[in-house]
Amino acid sequence: MFDMFKNISRRDFCKCCGSIALSTFFINFAKANSDTNQLIYGNIVINGQKIDKNSEINFDNLSELETKSELALVQNNQNGFLIRPNSKIKFFKNKIQELVKGSFHGVFGKQSSELQIKTPRGTIGIRGTVTYVEYEENYDRTYVCNCYGNTVIYNSKMKELISLESKYHSPVVIDKNQTIKNSPYNIPLNHYDDNIKSIENKLGRKPRWKLPEGKMIFFAPTKEKVKFK
Repeated sequence: MFDMFKNISRRDFCKCCGSIALSTFFINFAKANSDTNQLIYGNIVINGQKIDKNSEINFDNLSELETKSELALVQNNQNGFLIRPNSKIKFFKNKIQELVKGSFHGVFGKQSSELQIKTPRGTIGIRGTVTYVEYEENYDRTYVCNCYGNTVIYNSKMKELISLESKYHSPVVIDKNQTIKNSPYNIPLNHYDDNIKSIENKLGRKPRWKLPEGKMIFFAPTKEKVKFK
């Protein structure tokens, strides 16, 4: 065993150690930043109080989060939520609980048990996935896209309506009668591949999708693009 190390040059040994140290740093950095609640960018109001960027947020008690005229990105432990303008979301016991109005793009880490999120039309069951949810008030329906992973949709009485499992965008709508319908749109509604990649990377992960022809298709317009310094 020791003979093997004799054949390694000092330079190679230092490079090897440096690579291991760097890898360990990034792993530890991701872990250290996975158990936190904070506003990464944008403006939000929680229970009537404006929240400053990068300040810690307490979601233990019932928290009603609102956005105004711009996008906001919020980290909730291993989950990232890109929330569009004029949205309202409830958190409780450090978990997202309900979409009241508007929309969110949830980039979820692995869940120990199914995370259930109420919407005005049905309940969404998250099992470790990236899922976009929007309540379309004009149509009184909830749009759900399972971008990859597994998402289960229930009606208001928690009867399972459909289980979505895919490697790339798989959208449906829950209509006002809580019936599953095909998405009426030929592209994903208000959510984008490049934002998914950016948020996953920010959380220390890579997207687990299978891209058609190996490349991203749907790109965010400038005003909705996630950017990190």
